[in-house]
Amino acid sequence: MANDKSLGERLQSMPKASLYMILFAVASIPLFFPVKLPNKPIAPAVDFYATLMKLPTDKPVLIGTDWTVSTRGESGGQFEALLRILMERKIKFALYSVGDPQAPQVARDVVGRLNQERKAMGKEPYMRFRDWVSLGYYSNAEGELQVIASDVRRAFANRLDFPEGRPPTDVFQSPVLSGIHLVKDFPLLVVVTPSSTNTITIERIGDKVPMMQAVTGVMIPETNVYYASGQLKGMLGGIKGAYDIENLMDTGINFPGPDGKIAFPYEKYKEGVPPIHVGKIIGKGQAYFATLHYTMALLILAVIAGNVGMWLSRKGAK
Repeated sequence: MANDKSLGERLQSMPKASLYMILFAVASIPLFFPVKLPNKPIAPAVDFYATLMKLPTDKPVLIGTDWTVSTRGESGGQFEALLRILMERKIKFALYSVGDPQAPQVARDVVGRLNQERKAMGKEPYMRFRDWVSLGYYSNAEGELQVIASDVRRAFANRLDFPEGRPPTDVFQSPVLSGIHLVKDFPLLVVVTPSSTNTITIERIGDKVPMMQAVTGVMIPETNVYYASGQLKGMLGGIKGAYDIENLMDTGINFPGPDGKIAFPYEKYKEGVPPIHVGKIIGKGQAYFATLHYTMALLILAVIAGNVGMWLSRKGAK
């Protein structure tokens, strides 16, 4: 028929609805049927994992959690992996936020979800006030971080948290913070952020306490400068960072597996760092890492198809 389109024209005029349906399917399938892609963790993530595994278990970790659901694909996976390691090692932690007023509730929701996981696996849940505390949101990031650097007791003064079965109580009466007076009393500060609070924290507190950061993909170049200079003990960047630490939780570093083989050798840690098995959990890193690769492959195929269609159309017009 005269109105029939050529192959070149069909390749260039696929209906948008069809493209969106294909994209939806390609992006969704890995979330329901996770695929473990080959991966080699990079040095910043290896240091991040090794630092967490070498922490003393009798001191709490301070965590700046400034992410919300808008970056859950990256920050959410990083944050969950961080907390799973701390919970499995029975290390207490305190959460504060200076980046977004929604961040404290998002973080509390994650702790609640991880506790449900622990209960399902027969593990003891992490109790609020006894094992972790929520210090809330502070709107002036620069000012609050400066106070944290000089006097933690003043920075979090009059903050209350909620022990189970008891009225709100001063956070410094909790087992988490009872021995904390200065920020250097924490063995580590970890900042999980998609915003400029990464640089603000380094500017205000960088020389007071060992620090690590988990950032989004677009922030990797700027944050890597601080890692390379030694100001950060480790770093997770984007979905790759979340997937890296999940891999390391399974394999360890220079640590032989059940078959006697070392899955991931790394010269810096010749003595080896063991894995930490938290159960048969599919982390966000694994789920979204595969999704990212599948959707990028679809994009490449669509570009190729469009260009082939244009070439065929031009060739047919000659």
